[in-house]
Amino acid sequence: ILDRAIVSAKMMRRGLRSALPKRDRWHALQEYAVGETNQEEFRLLRARDSQVGSLVESSKSVPKPIDWSSWESKISNKEVLSCLKSFHQQQSALLEQVVAEDHAAAVKKQADGWDLFDASVASCQKSVEKSETILKNGARALWISFQNPPISLLSQSEWLDADQYWQAFVEKHHFYHNHLASAVEDPESKDYDAKQKADMKRNWETFDGRGTTRQNNKLLYQRPSYEYYDVFRGPLIEHMIFYLSKTGGDARMFPEVMPTKWFAEIYDIRFKLYNVLQRRKRQVHEATWSREAFHDFHPHDMEHDGEAYYSKLIAKEAASTELLAGRLMGNYILFSDSYVPVQSGMAFYKAIQTDGGKGTFYSLGSDVNCLFYKPAGEALTTPDPVDCFHSLADHANMTGRKFEVGYAAAFECFAEVLQSRKQGLAGSWFTAPGESSKDAFMRRIKRSDPAYPIFEAYAEEHRERWAGAKTLSMDEAMAQMPEIERKYMIECEEYSSVLFGVNDELAASAKLEQEQLAKLADVGELQGKLDSRDLVAIDSSGAAMKTEAVAKALEEMDSVRDKAVDLVMATKLPALEKKK
Repeated sequence: ILDRAIVSAKMMRRGLRSALPKRDRWHALQEYAVGETNQEEFRLLRARDSQVGSLVESSKSVPKPIDWSSWESKISNKEVLSCLKSFHQQQSALLEQVVAEDHAAAVKKQADGWDLFDASVASCQKSVEKSETILKNGARALWISFQNPPISLLSQSEWLDADQYWQAFVEKHHFYHNHLASAVEDPESKDYDAKQKADMKRNWETFDGRGTTRQNNKLLYQRPSYEYYDVFRGPLIEHMIFYLSKTGGDARMFPEVMPTKWFAEIYDIRFKLYNVLQRRKRQVHEATWSREAFHDFHPHDMEHDGEAYYSKLIAKEAASTELLAGRLMGNYILFSDSYVPVQSGMAFYKAIQTDGGKGTFYSLGSDVNCLFYKPAGEALTTPDPVDCFHSLADHANMTGRKFEVGYAAAFECFAEVLQSRKQGLAGSWFTAPGESSKDAFMRRIKRSDPAYPIFEAYAEEHRERWAGAKTLSMDEAMAQMPEIERKYMIECEEYSSVLFGVNDELAASAKLEQEQLAKLADVGELQGKLDSRDLVAIDSSGAAMKTEAVAKALEEMDSVRDKAVDLVMATKLPALEKKK
């Protein structure tokens, strides 16, 4: 037993010597000293260590033996001295015996207990691996915690994608936390589904029951699309406008269910418009600090006034389009897609710039306030709708006018939908390959449409006019331009009068503004508005108008407008007279 204890103690001392770092190994820590101050302190520490080591080495000597006779004369308790002397002799003999033994051979003979040692080493290695894993996870957690954005900038498209728990937390937090006092219900809950079904049944009984014996036991999503559109007219108008703009087809061919991609495009267009309208609404709301603010082109009460509002808006746009087409038809510009119409000096200059003046001018008669220029070389191609919108918007800005923000966004989206037809029409968006614009236009108009005879007569008269077109030289065209431009300016003024006289919506808004200006003139505040530039009034020459001139113009507006409308309505088309 004593031998085993001696061997174990020796092995422990050797193990400690091999496991514990040597004293001189701490000198390698110098490379972690950063900065001149730390390096100087470390150098001084090593110098002091060298001094201590030198002093220890110099003081080494052979230990002196114990003089027991001297201690016997000094210690009176001989029994204690005898015990100490015998213990010392016993321990000295034991140590000398241990030192004299061959410990290396004893260790080599020792074969028991190494399995436990190897298992301990393997367990320590596993513990080290687990410690490294914990360290890595801790470092990763610290890095993620440092890189996390504030709660106001959380986005499910970034780091939340890796954690479904926090995705659900962010999605459902505002539904179930009481401190938010949210009145919004969770759209994925069973209660919400039950309420939706109850609302669908109520809507069906209210709007589509009509006292008939239809299958009132079905929900709307279980019904054909025509019954869905019969109840919800708003989506019908939205989807029909998109279908007609996307395909250029007939409303009678409206599909039972549109492709999923079309619904996605409709949603993209809708949110693009609301992005613009909401930004505009926010600016107005923050600038005025009003209690309520509404989107542009939206009624204040969508539930009750929405259908009437948008019916009037569509009628207004339809009337404006018809008047615009009538103005183009008045000078035979419509269907003249191979020529550049010229009605002003600026248009004349831009037309000859297309080919350097190598083309030819044509005149359709003295009663037509327009010349047509055909560039030399290849025939003109139909421009893209988006390019046309940008040109129109740029022209409005250059002439001091500007589209409303919401109207411009809707106009641009409409042009983009039209241009998307090119993917299915071999690069064309209006005409089929090899088809003229006149044929494409007439193909899309129903024969039952009241306007069909008018456009048919115009197409025939357009063909006859171009059959008798007169070629003009450059000098002859330049000589006719002053008179054509003068008539063109008169035509623009008369068009404004006709526009406000024929269209009821525009006439009502113009009448309201006219009455407001008249009241300002009566109370004597009109001149102040003109002086402060709150209102600007200019005459035909571009000069600023005084209060008297503005009041006189307001009084004459109704008579001038009525005369212009009567003159236009009394005009008869020769082609229509021939058919009679």
